[in-house]
Amino acid sequence: MKFSHSLQFNAVSEWIDYYVAYDHLKKLIFQFEKERVNRANLSRDSENAANQTSEEQKEEQESQFIIELDKQLQKVSDFYSSQESDLYSTVDQLAVEVSNTAEPSDSPHVPQAHTEFPNTVEGPLESLDSSFGHEKSRFPTGRTSIHNDSLSRKMSRMSFESRLTVRSNQTQSVERLVDLRTQIIMVYVSLSELESYIELNRIAFQKILKKYDKVLEGNLREYYLTKVVAEARPFMPSTLDSLHNQIERIEQLYADAFYNGNVTVAIRQMKTHLRDQVAFERNTVWKDLIGQERKVNDAHVKSPDGERMVAYETLRSSLCFLLSVAVFAVLLNVDCFGQRQENYCFALLIFAAIMWATEAIPLYATSLMLPFLIVPLAILRNADGSVMDAKPAAKAVFSSMFSGTIMMLLGGFALAAALSKYGIAKAFASHVLSRAGSRPRWVLLANMFVAGFLSMWISNVATPVLCFSLINPILRTLPDGSPVGPCLLLGIALASCIGGMTSPISSPQNIVTIQYMEPNPGWGIWFGVALPVSILSIFVAWAILLLVYRPDRACPHLNKIKPTRGKVSFTQYFVMAVTILTIALWCAESSMEDHIGDTGIIAAIPLFVFFGTKILGKDDLNAFLWSVVVLAQGGMSLGYAVTSSGLLEDIALRIKDGIQDLEPIAILAIFSLLILVFATFVSHTVAALIIVPIVQQVGQQLPTPHANLLVMGAGLACSAGMGLPVSGYPNMSAIMQEDASGKPYLTTKDFIITGIPTSIISTALVFTLGYGIMSGVGY
Repeated sequence: MKFSHSLQFNAVSEWIDYYVAYDHLKKLIFQFEKERVNRANLSRDSENAANQTSEEQKEEQESQFIIELDKQLQKVSDFYSSQESDLYSTVDQLAVEVSNTAEPSDSPHVPQAHTEFPNTVEGPLESLDSSFGHEKSRFPTGRTSIHNDSLSRKMSRMSFESRLTVRSNQTQSVERLVDLRTQIIMVYVSLSELESYIELNRIAFQKILKKYDKVLEGNLREYYLTKVVAEARPFMPSTLDSLHNQIERIEQLYADAFYNGNVTVAIRQMKTHLRDQVAFERNTVWKDLIGQERKVNDAHVKSPDGERMVAYETLRSSLCFLLSVAVFAVLLNVDCFGQRQENYCFALLIFAAIMWATEAIPLYATSLMLPFLIVPLAILRNADGSVMDAKPAAKAVFSSMFSGTIMMLLGGFALAAALSKYGIAKAFASHVLSRAGSRPRWVLLANMFVAGFLSMWISNVATPVLCFSLINPILRTLPDGSPVGPCLLLGIALASCIGGMTSPISSPQNIVTIQYMEPNPGWGIWFGVALPVSILSIFVAWAILLLVYRPDRACPHLNKIKPTRGKVSFTQYFVMAVTILTIALWCAESSMEDHIGDTGIIAAIPLFVFFGTKILGKDDLNAFLWSVVVLAQGGMSLGYAVTSSGLLEDIALRIKDGIQDLEPIAILAIFSLLILVFATFVSHTVAALIIVPIVQQVGQQLPTPHANLLVMGAGLACSAGMGLPVSGYPNMSAIMQEDASGKPYLTTKDFIITGIPTSIISTALVFTLGYGIMSGVGY
């Protein structure tokens, strides 16, 4: 939770205007930061621009900030002094009244203060008041300090112990005791809230000064906290000691009046009331926050455009679903291949392809539907060509849905979760980017390579989100309408898409690709092919972005990204050690195949180590991208079905007749361009699920088999599809980014202008440079 939210959540609602205006001070810091960057860009001297601002400007901004801090400190001090004076005076008056009440009475019908009060809490003060048929309790004449709105509101919702049942001649005495109890508990709660008020404001000054020093590279925190804040009356040690003494005093008064001086019991009862009060306050604030959020959401949902959009999406999904079912029904009754199993499997393949391509229902839901259809349709065949019975067919389908490849996907999720949770990925990225300087072209290139590198380890789904947060200090200081913002966001998105091809765990389509490669290429061969292609592709994308947006002209110097600070913990060292060990074993898997058997066995290492040592917990496990896992499993079950039914071999033979006379590089180019078109309009993973199995069979049926070459090339080409906002998770994340005014940075036009040429050149690199490397390793 951000501190501004924490402050609002924990503050006393009636005092909210008297806390440090944290959000105001933070906005002032960002305004100073933007002014510095703008002044640096106005300078024509590049050497002087490296410092971004003069010492005079720094001193002027620091003076303005100190003035604002002094205003906030004075506000806090004045309010505290006012509350302290009122509450301390009230404690003195209550001490006198407790002393008078505790004196023994000569009248036998008047109870003593400590004799007939139960020790349980049952109802609010209103219930007590109504039972006696009189107005709400109020302080005696002369106690004007209690007559303030804050205390009156607390009285109206204060909880007390059970109602008193007394004889009618004791009513007046009991009412006086109830009134006394109300006042004591109310003052106790107010004193406790005043103690919390001091602590929250102290933390607010620490946080805002730390942010000032970090953002503006100042050194104000230590001086202002020790020389100014610590010397203010609310934050003096003597003030806190005095407040604690008053709290102890009111506890003793409560014990003397109602519990025969037993302070332990009195404190326990008073803290019950304090917890009730805090719970009420926080619950009210929480409801207010949720209510405001719902108003915003309701405004969007209930708007005419929003309603039309929802209706359109519902109609589109329904029509796509009906189209899929209609095509499925027709193909079930059309003899395309001369075999019932192949015909039914072809109908199922087209049905799944349309459902995945149109997203008539969620992608993973379609995957969950496939096993249900495969077995009843009797698609699977035994090795001798006979139809497989339902029971062994179900077992075979479920066996195909979990393999070492799925285990490697889960292992990759575990590595990504640990690297993200403990800030390792963010620390690495911020330190690299902090050394990129302020020239837009080099900042852009550094961001792209960081995004590409992180995509290798924490997936290209999570990488863009992390990188977008890292460049926020740059985005917030850009002039309105600057092309630098879209350029940076597009650079990260395109580099993350390209990074999806760099390692076997960087994207789900790579997992699917490896499933159809025999033998497994291992990490060494994958790196050898994918890294040169991806690095050159990033340089190509960088050059295109510089040509289209010309960021150096728009903003010669950008705000520098600050590296994260702090010592490396033992847990971070441990996570890095396990990550390096796992990757090293994956790279060496081919040499240990006789002992390991499969890369999925190695993937179990980060799973049981991280969860076993509680580095990752249940919440982290729940946060895994299970929808991607289910999607991959459904695709594998479909791949098994088209193989078992003989459909895949039949299709491959027909395609082979048209391309067998072509060179392998030409065949790879055809399939790469085909899969590029498909991956541009639908999910990269879906493209791999549908086309890669066909590519594998075609490769096996060639006069000289090149199955691994074609499969790996097609798998890499899946990640090259980035010409539209829907082309992969990174593009979807980028299109949703908005500036401070709520205006999106990017449009579909931005992706078309830069993404399409980048996609074409990257695909060309796959079937030229990638083909050469794969041929060199024997594929």
